[in-house]
Amino acid sequence: MKRSLLSVLVLALIINLVSCGGGESVPISLRTKPVSVKIYDTPKGADPAVSAEMGGKGFEALADKLGYETYIGENEADPAAKKGGRITTRITEFPASLRTVGKDSNYDVLSSIDGLVYERLMSYEYKTSSFTRGLATHWYISEDQKTFRYRINPDARWSDGKPVTAEDVVASWKLNVDEGILEPYSNMLYSKYSEPKAISKYIVETSVTEDNWRLFFYFSVSMGIMPAHHLNDVTGAEYLKKYQFDMMPGSGPYVVDSAKVKKGKSLTLVRRNDWWGANLAESKGAYNFDEIKFIVVSDDRLTLEKFKKGEIDINFVTRAQWWVEEFDETRTDFDALHRGLIQKQKTFNFHWKGISGLAFNMRRAPFNDIKIRKAFARLWNRDLLIDKLFFNEYGKLNSYFPGGIYQNQNNPMIEYDPEEAIALLAEAGWKDRDNEGWLVKDGKIFELEMGIDQSLERIFTPYQEELAKAGIKLNLRYVTSQTMFKNVMNERDFDIHYQGWTGLMFPNPESSFHSNMADVGGTTNITGLKDPRVDALCDEYNESTDAKRRVDIIREMDGIIADIEPYALGWFAPYTQRYGYWNKFGIPANPFGYSGDWKSLFSLWYIKPDMAVQVDKAMKDPSMTFPYNKHIVTAEK
Repeated sequence: MKRSLLSVLVLALIINLVSCGGGESVPISLRTKPVSVKIYDTPKGADPAVSAEMGGKGFEALADKLGYETYIGENEADPAAKKGGRITTRITEFPASLRTVGKDSNYDVLSSIDGLVYERLMSYEYKTSSFTRGLATHWYISEDQKTFRYRINPDARWSDGKPVTAEDVVASWKLNVDEGILEPYSNMLYSKYSEPKAISKYIVETSVTEDNWRLFFYFSVSMGIMPAHHLNDVTGAEYLKKYQFDMMPGSGPYVVDSAKVKKGKSLTLVRRNDWWGANLAESKGAYNFDEIKFIVVSDDRLTLEKFKKGEIDINFVTRAQWWVEEFDETRTDFDALHRGLIQKQKTFNFHWKGISGLAFNMRRAPFNDIKIRKAFARLWNRDLLIDKLFFNEYGKLNSYFPGGIYQNQNNPMIEYDPEEAIALLAEAGWKDRDNEGWLVKDGKIFELEMGIDQSLERIFTPYQEELAKAGIKLNLRYVTSQTMFKNVMNERDFDIHYQGWTGLMFPNPESSFHSNMADVGGTTNITGLKDPRVDALCDEYNESTDAKRRVDIIREMDGIIADIEPYALGWFAPYTQRYGYWNKFGIPANPFGYSGDWKSLFSLWYIKPDMAVQVDKAMKDPSMTFPYNKHIVTAEK
């Protein structure tokens, strides 16, 4: 019986992988292959009907005279990286949708998928403060900073083989401004642009009417480009329904394999072997895994156990106690770490810091009273938590723009002070207690409910006890992430809520602190903050082209918000990531790049087949050991 060409190639691949490990069996993580998903193809290169001036062949020679600029950027990947294999990592919940735009698109895993499936017109290099090419090879900014043009790379192709064109940019913008997607902030943001015009097949233009230095950034770097030949067939509301668990073709290096989407359990991205950008200079050594698999494990302890068994390849250690006590390579009971099959690492780079804390809903009582907010903040014993629960792995926050040039260094550090809290409560009218010791006002006890994830009970039980000493009854209730998101983000139906926010490359205070976002569901102003001076500063920040003035604006705003205390601020990690990983990966000098986060590993890391085979063998042979890598990696400026 004759074998098919495909089966022969697969057999040859397996034989080759086995030879890497001295004849050992092939680990599961190496039993993968990329896919070609094209239905049909369009010859590579520019359409000969398009002139050089309009972005066709020969445009590069004219670009400078036409006022366009370009920049390739630094490639942070390892040029010796090998393609192939699978990486498996954990997500805490399955997303409510696979849409990367619109309602229910604010999941971390969707952010990862979005960046690997749908490309942007451009990227931004934090190290040099420079824009770099993406789908657009060149860009133009008018003298008044209000008109932008982009020249699409004529080689760019969707995964179904159709060319990427200016019409795709137009259609992507129309989706973002369609109210049917139920994402008010996107509607508001992209409505600031005129409807883009396809000047030619490869050149698209848009303009803005307001002075806002970030608008070029958002259109260029934030908006994912999707195919017009799918978008033009649906309204925003129809898009929500049709693509809830389906994805239209992307132009990026990966696709979501629908056959490997197990709702509630896992989803898998598969590398394209026909990606149009594979041979670009900035892509060398990048996008190496054949498969990127996300499995749902809601419990942190279960995640750790699955990691120890090798079912998960990398474990971002969320608990300081586990990092200090359990991720100790001298402990023989963590055998894989002790023998070096698992490595531990703490990475520092120049990724921007976010904030965390107890968000107070200031739209209603009791937190519409600043005295109550201040009292709750002073009953939060952060020092105790950091010392006893977090093993001094974190520092206390006193800024809403922490860790960089935007932080107001004069902000006070709010300290644990129950006596001051009790005095503040009394000033707010809460001074009498009933027979059980609860504060009473107008015949009602001071009682609140706080929804939490079960894993956070250890953090908030001490807070619950501190509040009880002051006469406040806080009921902790377990709720799912989906319910929490609905209550807090969409319906604003909460009193007090623990929230963490990732940092931004450039602060965007409008979305979190401007009064026009306070009563709009789906925005990040979850506390309902409204302050005229903050509004004025947000508006000035948007319009200022003076970088130094923008820093001063944010610092002033930081001080005002600190005085309002919409949050009882929590803590921050001075490092970027701490994690353990199975010792089978090739990792560049900066594991997450100069300023990346955990999502960057999917484009920068790769599997070393020989190490994967050896580690697989060592799992069965307790005599095998491996040397430890560096525990701390710091990106260089």
